[in-house]
Amino acid sequence: MDTFRGNLAFIIGFCAIGFLEIGNIAFAVSNIELDERCKLGSISKTERESDRLGAQLQQWNQVYRLSGNSQISDEAYDQLLHQWQFLRRCLRLSAELPAVVLSKKVQLTKHPIPHTGLKKLTESKVDEWVDSRREIWLQPKVDGVAVTLVYQKGYLISMISRGNGTEGLEWRGKADFISAIPKQIDLQNEVILQGELFWQLNGHIQARDGGINARNKIAGWLMRKKNPKKTEPNIGIFIWAWPDGESEPEKQFEHLDLLGFPLVKKYSHKIENKAQVKQWREHYYQSNLPFATDGIVLKSYPFPDVFAWQPNQNSWAVAWKYPLRSVVSEVKHLQFKIGRTGRVSVVATVSPINIEGKNISKVSVGSLASWEKKDLLEGDKVMVSLSGLGTPKIDDVVWRLETRVYPDLSAFNRFNSLSCLTYTEHCLQQFAARLTWLGKSLKIKGVSDVTWRDWVENHQLNELTTWLREDWQNSLPKNKRNTSLIEQIQLVKSQPLSLWLKGLGIPLPKIKIEQIIDLEWLSNSVEIERLILTRKQKEKLEKWLAEPEIQSALQDIQKFHVNEPLTE
Repeated sequence: MDTFRGNLAFIIGFCAIGFLEIGNIAFAVSNIELDERCKLGSISKTERESDRLGAQLQQWNQVYRLSGNSQISDEAYDQLLHQWQFLRRCLRLSAELPAVVLSKKVQLTKHPIPHTGLKKLTESKVDEWVDSRREIWLQPKVDGVAVTLVYQKGYLISMISRGNGTEGLEWRGKADFISAIPKQIDLQNEVILQGELFWQLNGHIQARDGGINARNKIAGWLMRKKNPKKTEPNIGIFIWAWPDGESEPEKQFEHLDLLGFPLVKKYSHKIENKAQVKQWREHYYQSNLPFATDGIVLKSYPFPDVFAWQPNQNSWAVAWKYPLRSVVSEVKHLQFKIGRTGRVSVVATVSPINIEGKNISKVSVGSLASWEKKDLLEGDKVMVSLSGLGTPKIDDVVWRLETRVYPDLSAFNRFNSLSCLTYTEHCLQQFAARLTWLGKSLKIKGVSDVTWRDWVENHQLNELTTWLREDWQNSLPKNKRNTSLIEQIQLVKSQPLSLWLKGLGIPLPKIKIEQIIDLEWLSNSVEIERLILTRKQKEKLEKWLAEPEIQSALQDIQKFHVNEPLTE
């Protein structure tokens, strides 16, 4: 069933208690609490951004209602809508989007019975809703394109897109190429059905696979100007409403099955208590299904008379969506970090969010090139999800500020694979990263990146091998921790030479590094020839060895290193 993107009654009066829902968390917000949380900054700038976002939300809504094609995911749209509504209330402005107005140039067909849409509830609101109803049935919330099917004298005469709920596009011609839709049924009276066209999937698990763009496949197929040349076997139909059908749900489902719509009978379940609602929701989230879903739908029977059905007005059927796989968050700060090789990576600090129980406030953007490609600045809104390993990642930039002020990155041009081999003020990040890599390569226990940075900033660790020298070790404050760390440093004397060279960043592959068993080989052209290096490898090695800081480090290692394996 398509997502209810109507005029949500999000805020009822500026003087009343408001209701804020972001993600799956809902709570009441009084005007006093709201004022404390708004922190708008420039009012004029905030109003401009609010107007821009509102116009974009309306445009997305318009396209979605007309064609069923979504230019943005439901998760992103819903969260941006909620954030926009909250912002509007902060500004003491109307928080309702205008109703969708379909172009007069487009020929539209009126729905015999309007599409009411679904109100989406949080868990606590679902519990309240269940407590107030008697006969409740549950179905999966199929993620597809909503349509009305109209039969007269047993023949399908119309298939109408949802549109604005009152009227939509006539797709009767396309219906002939959807084998799942019966073109003739064994009923002579008028039959009006509402349902969801979906793209059939094989063994789809929503928790694992997500929506995989299944809805847009159908929408794209439906919106082609010319009718297809052959039947599309991958499109199915799930009937979720027969407004003037039998009042008893089981009889209605049985009748629909006989008419050629079997799925509603298979995927409808009578609910006796709130625990069952949670169990079925988890079941449909984790189970193999032939279609994508984005939650469950609860229906209270009997339905009201068809004359009571109005667009965006529905109290007898509600949706409870699945946990958010992706969360919209605002970028608060961008940090540009210089690694040991001189490459720049970008980390975004975002407004704190929670995904699948994990609190997130920082997200890696990737390399400088990746950041530039994303066109990401502070104040933009991003869609954050978890990778397969549970690491937060940015899926998309869903909203950009109108004014784009980019930071000056020219200072990063000075950094490369041979820069910052000693400490200077502008080299802190890269030099500390080099030391951290060296420590990890040598497997020094207890010396973290924080410790290396502290030694650089506060204890005159100015060269890559300063820490090997006894006079420097003696200069550290006398305490138990430093004594333990110095003991760990002493242990690395017998680490293989290959680990020292790797830690210093010698520009050779591992197999070549392990062939070097004496530092003197690096100054012997005959020994270097025996390594059988490519021309490019030779050039890189020569440049690396030409650096005075590298020569100094190699001399320190020559004095410190013991040529025997470390025994455990």
